[in-house]
Amino acid sequence: MSSQTIPTIDVQKELIDGKTSLAGQWALSWGEWTPLADIAASKANFKVVLLPNFVSSIVDEKTLNTHRFGTYTLKLNNLSDAFQKPVIRMRNVNDAWQAWWIDESGQSQFLGESGKIAKNYKAQEVSFKTHILQLPQNVHSGTLVVYLSAHLYKRGGMYGEFDVQEFESANKFLLSDLASRSVLIAIGLLVVFQNILFYIFRPKERVLLLLGILAFSTLLRATASAEYVYYFFGNPAMYGFLLKLEYITIVWPPVAAVHFFSCLFPTKRSSQVVKIGYIIVPIVIMYTVLAPLKQVLEHLLYYQVILVIFTLYALWLIINSMIVKSYRSRTMIISGLFLFLGVVNDVIAAQSSSYNLFIAEYTLFLFLFAQTQFHSLRFVSALDTAEHLTNNLQHEVAEKTKELSIRNLELEDKADYLKIQHDQIKELSETDHLTGLYNRQTFDSHLDLKFYQAVQKAEKLALVMLDIDNFKKINDSYGHQVGDECLKTVAEFLRQSNLRKDDFVARYGGEEMVIVLTNTDIKGAEEISQRICDGLSQIELHADEGTIVLTASFGIAELIYNQVENTTQLLKLADDALYQAKSLGKNQVVTAEVSS
Repeated sequence: MSSQTIPTIDVQKELIDGKTSLAGQWALSWGEWTPLADIAASKANFKVVLLPNFVSSIVDEKTLNTHRFGTYTLKLNNLSDAFQKPVIRMRNVNDAWQAWWIDESGQSQFLGESGKIAKNYKAQEVSFKTHILQLPQNVHSGTLVVYLSAHLYKRGGMYGEFDVQEFESANKFLLSDLASRSVLIAIGLLVVFQNILFYIFRPKERVLLLLGILAFSTLLRATASAEYVYYFFGNPAMYGFLLKLEYITIVWPPVAAVHFFSCLFPTKRSSQVVKIGYIIVPIVIMYTVLAPLKQVLEHLLYYQVILVIFTLYALWLIINSMIVKSYRSRTMIISGLFLFLGVVNDVIAAQSSSYNLFIAEYTLFLFLFAQTQFHSLRFVSALDTAEHLTNNLQHEVAEKTKELSIRNLELEDKADYLKIQHDQIKELSETDHLTGLYNRQTFDSHLDLKFYQAVQKAEKLALVMLDIDNFKKINDSYGHQVGDECLKTVAEFLRQSNLRKDDFVARYGGEEMVIVLTNTDIKGAEEISQRICDGLSQIELHADEGTIVLTASFGIAELIYNQVENTTQLLKLADDALYQAKSLGKNQVVTAEVSS
């Protein structure tokens, strides 16, 4: 390591969607906690590393075996220009950390800590909970210093999403995440109590008991793995207990799932697999309880292997039930597939330093809730049937007919409601949230389809690409809110520009928009583009700093006229024509030249 310049990030320049990512180069001094005075005086020795990353990936094994602590440093410029209350969510920093701020004058300020950093394992205290680290307000520049000790996790360090954002945004995300997990746990409690209650009234329905056990094990897993539980058990002494409980519940739910599916879809050897599972579970519990915490964490892969094996077997039971045409399997195969994908996703997330989205708990709880309602309906239906059998058969037939009619009406209403929801979700996924136009992904699919149809039918297909002139200057002079209003105004003008029903308008990216004109030759495309260009230049947008006259440059390309072979070539020709329009003075229409 050598004394050099600490990496710097321009917070304002790197600001994207309300966040500035701190991913990239950091200064790392591993094996020492560099004094703040040395950092302020530029006397620190360090090497430059790329974050996010596990310590084991950026420090050699020999050094790690000797030292498990170090100093991360990064300079932040233009902080107050980008944020009023800047914060960093320190969710993915392990094991224990302590953060400081050094201002431009060399004065240091304590920002916060998680647990207690130490140079040896016994002295370290880990307090793993979501921590929003508040950076100084109204400070233009400074240096962020994070002292870290990582004696517990072999893959500790600073990993995952790591960015600066407004306190309000970070807090809102935290509360929404807490709310979703609260709903998750509430669903879990409902599933457990509902199944146990039904089983008490109908002991022959063993599947209800097994579903309740599966729900309870999953609920325990969700509770143990939720970082919010550490707010209630904040004592670092509880950390080891809760972490071991979390590891135990990696294994129990998949074994309980195999037991549940074996009851629904029994096979020749399913009972033996269940017995093996319930032999493995107590062994895992004993090992996890008795082994040192550090050793347990090092063997995470073994826990995950058991998880994947039993999850695969549960999925096999569902697939096998389809092969033998079990009437229950059709309602379960899709949800079972989502469960497996959720488990695979979590295994990948646990091994990755940059991807940390865990979804298995959500998919499992939704599956359990659906299964509970399914079996609850069966249970209620069985009780109703037993009661109605005491009445005469004609009355029963009449009641059943009436019930089926009501159910059909309910299903029709539900189908209508789901269709409305589907249409709304589809619209949200296909449109740009700012302008209301179709988004880039929808445009790409539409262009591919229209291009294919035009080629098959030997029809003309024109592509118009337009770019708002001087948009960066508008953003810089008037602010991004005025820039957004300009985008909305242009989008609304395009919607009102008397295009045909089959014509397609989308936001291509930034200030660029595209128009797909079906069955339109190059002359027609030029006329339409010129009309839009002239009309757009008549629009004035009034801002506090003055009046903005909107203009745009247009580039046109056409399938037959330009002898285009694919959509990529069509896009490039239109883009080149747009670039030429910009070069010729903007606010004009340019047609792509025909290849010689």
